[in-house]
Amino acid sequence: MIETDFGEFEIIKDDENVFNISDFNKKYVEILGKYEFLVGDYFQEILRLKGFTRETAKRIPDYINEYCSLDSNYYILRNPNFNLNLVIEEE
Repeated sequence: MIETDFGEFEIIKDDENVFNISDFNKKYVEILGKYEFLVGDYFQEILRLKGFTRETAKRIPDYINEYCSLDSNYYILRNPNFNLNLVIEEE
């Protein structure tokens, strides 16, 4: 488990130790809290985060193959405290 500004996450896979907590904390947005799994990858040195539910997690390999740059490194995190019913209130 790793501790971030947004709670604890479990690292499922960290290809080439690409996970960077500082980048994660800068890129994470509250709406991602409704996803059990997060995939992080870098495109042109910019972190991209994509959320998946338990039901859509089977699509993670397809997402990596289709949307991540060829030979790019990525990581998969599990959020044990996800809230599928998360509602973000607009200000």
